[in-house]
Amino acid sequence: MVGIKITKQGKRLIILGLSCYIVFLFISLPASFLTRYILPSVQAARSIKLQSVHGSIWNGQASNARVGAFNLGRLDWDLSAWGLLIGDVDLKLNFRNEDTRGNGKVSLGFGGATQASDVEVAFPAEVLQPLIYGFPVSISGNFRGTLDEITFEQQQTLNADGRIVWQAAALRAPQNIELGDFLITLAPHNTGTKIKITDENQGPVQAEINIKLDGKGKYTLNGWLKARDQNQQHITEALRIIGKADSTGRYWVSYNGNFGNQRGRRRR
Repeated sequence: MVGIKITKQGKRLIILGLSCYIVFLFISLPASFLTRYILPSVQAARSIKLQSVHGSIWNGQASNARVGAFNLGRLDWDLSAWGLLIGDVDLKLNFRNEDTRGNGKVSLGFGGATQASDVEVAFPAEVLQPLIYGFPVSISGNFRGTLDEITFEQQQTLNADGRIVWQAAALRAPQNIELGDFLITLAPHNTGTKIKITDENQGPVQAEINIKLDGKGKYTLNGWLKARDQNQQHITEALRIIGKADSTGRYWVSYNGNFGNQRGRRRR
């Protein structure tokens, strides 16, 4: 039997070679590794559906991405290796389709929490129509803005901090009314979010609406709308649908419900 003696220098070369090979395998992991093994193990990512993924796990693309009922279109991502080592899936995202686009940083914790920061979005108002099921309205226009921080944990926390403008806001049902531009501000409140919607002092309708949304998806909505020019009869007639005007011409609205079951209840 022939014995092989390996010198110290030879051992170092073997260890270096194996280390380089392991690093090479780690770097060259395909994008499908993210969708097959990592995302399914993260509770917050189970509603994410990616189609036709390619590239590497670190810099990948999906031809189509969906989060729940929302279609994001093409998705590009950069994955942080350091995040995986400390137990998080940290991604820089960029998504777009024909009329929706956005980018930001997202951290999917294996413990169930999702955090996002510096999220810039632009999308048509019709995208949100499924969320307002139960309200007797159909909306249009475009949303543009930035969400500085978002924290989400299933049935526990839904905090958001940011500012979004609803441009060319309009109701398309029950009547067709051009509303103007509205400012939407979001701020964390306990385990939920306070949302305030106000007009930008230029459209035909004045408004101030306050929404409180908790971590379980329950909401309360209170506020008013008012025709800026009381002589615009088509607007005042449309506003009468939501209730009776007070002495100042404000039409008050009040709802509560749960986005989880997509049903709202109006309070008078």
